[in-house]
Parts: sequence; C-alpha cells; structure tokens
Amino acid sequence: MDKFKKYFGQLNMTWSRVFLLAVITAVYTALINQVSFLKDTSFQDIAIYVDWWILFAVFIIVNCEKWWEAALKCFVFFLVSQPLIYLIEVPFYGQGWEIFRYYDYWFKITLLTLPGAVIAFQLKKKNWLSVLVLSVATGYLAYASVDYYRAAMTNFPNHLLSAIFALGLAIFFIFVLLDNKKHRIAALSVLAALLIVFGLFTGPDKTEEIFLEEGSWTYSMEDESVVMIEMTDDNHATLTAKQDGNTFIHFENTDGTEINYYVTVSGGGIWINLLDED
Repeated sequence: MDKFKKYFGQLNMTWSRVFLLAVITAVYTALINQVSFLKDTSFQDIAIYVDWWILFAVFIIVNCEKWWEAALKCFVFFLVSQPLIYLIEVPFYGQGWEIFRYYDYWFKITLLTLPGAVIAFQLKKKNWLSVLVLSVATGYLAYASVDYYRAAMTNFPNHLLSAIFALGLAIFFIFVLLDNKKHRIAALSVLAALLIVFGLFTGPDKTEEIFLEEGSWTYSMEDESVVMIEMTDDNHATLTAKQDGNTFIHFENTDGTEINYYVTVSGGGIWINLLDED
C-alpha cells in the first residue's frame, strides 16, 4: 500500500506529465472504441462513463501542491484528452467531423473539473472533511457498480469487469487516500450503506436513448410489447420499457445504412446491445 501512496500524493505532477497522461488516455480510449467485438462490454465503458476518468482526476489532484494548481491541471487534462479522443476517431466515423457533436457532454464535465478539483483537493488534508469529500466520489462509484452489475446479470458478463472495477476503485481510494483508521472505517461504512441503499431502493433506468447518425431513419421491431420507441428530429430514439422481455430493433437509413440492436427489459430496466452495423 505504501507503494501506491507514493503515486497518490508524493509524485511531482508536472505539466509535461499532465499532457502525457492526457495523450495516452485519449489514444487508448479512441482506439479501444473501434474494436467491434468489444462493443457494449467493460472494455469500452471508458469511452462512455466517467469511472476511469475519476481515477485520472484524483491522481492529478492529490499530486498537486496548491488548490489552484490542481484545478488548472485537472481542467487542462480533460481539455486536451476529450477532444483528442474525438479527433482520433474522425477517420473511423462515417460522418467524419460530425462526431464532435457528442463532445457536448464531455465539455460540460471538463468545465465542472475546475470547481470539482478545488473541492477534491481537500483529500490531501486527510481529515474528516476529506472523508466527506471522498464519500461523494465513492458514493458515485457504489451506484455505478450496482448499475454495472445489473447490466452484467442481464447480459452476462458484458459489464461485470466494470462493476468490479468501480467497487474496487472506491475501496482503493479509501485505503490509499486516508491514513487514520477511524477515517477509513467511517468511509467504508458509508460505502457499505450506500451499496445497500442503491441495491435495494434504486432501480434500473426505465428509459434509454439511442443516438443515430445524420439522415432519415425508420425502424422495425420484433416484439412491440417490450418497449416503446419515440423518434426525435435530432435522430435520437428514446426507448421506454413496457414489460419484461427481449426484442430486436432494426434501424435503416435512407443511405442504406442498417443498424441492429438487441434490447432486454428486466425489472423495468432497459439494456441495449449493438449487434452489427452494415
């Protein structure tokens, strides 16, 4: 554990290391997202969800000496890495530069890193305030772990590794970022309580969205009793659960592009798996 502590609080987080980390994570994320047989698995969750990016952000923040330094370096890391991911993906995307329309979500995340890093800098003080701040992060990871687990049980084992990673990362943070035994016990207690609450009193999402490329799309569905589909002008297909079951959905564009999804509704939650794209 002491070896890990060295990298989470004792490393000199220079600007060159921030840029290097941004480039490495961006290249990996962009390339892993192009591997077709890994679609809808834990290996591509880094391109969609923030779990891994919480790890990178905390790594940068706790290795800075000043709060303003942590805020700026964390902000620049996201400002470089996220657009670079889309830039690398441009040649692989059918609509080319249109892929940057998905950057809107990550740009908002990037802006939030400025105040977020200032708050997260309290982790370096290793006091009760640190426990409170850390519990916010581990609380999100607890929720993510439960959500991934539900998805994995519906379509085993697609997101099982992400469920394990999210929970493992929460526990890792507690033991690496907190030194006091009482602080660790308190943080672990909060984590355990939140896992129980999320597991028992929260349910899976009853709606999901499919984002389609530019064009005019039509769809056909094998079993219309499972989900309801609402198409919007900006090529979003909103799926709402109707009853438990499975169905195939076939989307077809006027340019001949075809996309097929296998949709599972279980316990009121929806899980969508991309099958192929012609």
